[in-house]
Amino acid sequence: MAIDLMRRHGYDAVSVDAIVEAAGIGRTTFFRYFGTKPGVIWYAFDDTIARLEAELREAPGDLGAMEAVRRAVVSSTRSAVYGSDVWLERFDLLDSSPSLRVGASEHWELWKRAIAGHLARHTGGSATDATPMAAAGACQGVFVAELRGRLSGDGRDAFVERLDRSLAPVTGVLDQLFRTDG
Repeated sequence: MAIDLMRRHGYDAVSVDAIVEAAGIGRTTFFRYFGTKPGVIWYAFDDTIARLEAELREAPGDLGAMEAVRRAVVSSTRSAVYGSDVWLERFDLLDSSPSLRVGASEHWELWKRAIAGHLARHTGGSATDATPMAAAGACQGVFVAELRGRLSGDGRDAFVERLDRSLAPVTGVLDQLFRTDG
């Protein structure tokens, strides 16, 4: 409901009061679940980050580090976009609202750190080392490019398939950096 209001009227034009009125909830309930107005946009992405982290922790040990990343990114994203009718639409708002972009860095950093942490565990390094963070940043670049490409009106299936196809060559090249088989 809140996302629909923001898409129709613009993020900045929709107040918390308008959201709680449309949803039929109190301000206390709103702030307990979302914390802030931007929380309405970001909470689902934060859940996707948690799912990404879990899938990376559970990746088979014999799977290459970057193949595990590709599979986890695609799988966690697929779960998110099919678990919510408006998951992708949140990114329409992020791209069109300068006030939302202000907090984007924090969330994207968490997304990258989930991947960098996996890569560091795979090689015994640190998640803050340059190579894991650069590889995570490359994956983020693909992810954002596909989200923006999706703005052209593609549906969920097309988005997830394109994300997988676009990640494959990037993760394939980067896999060489994380091989532990000598």
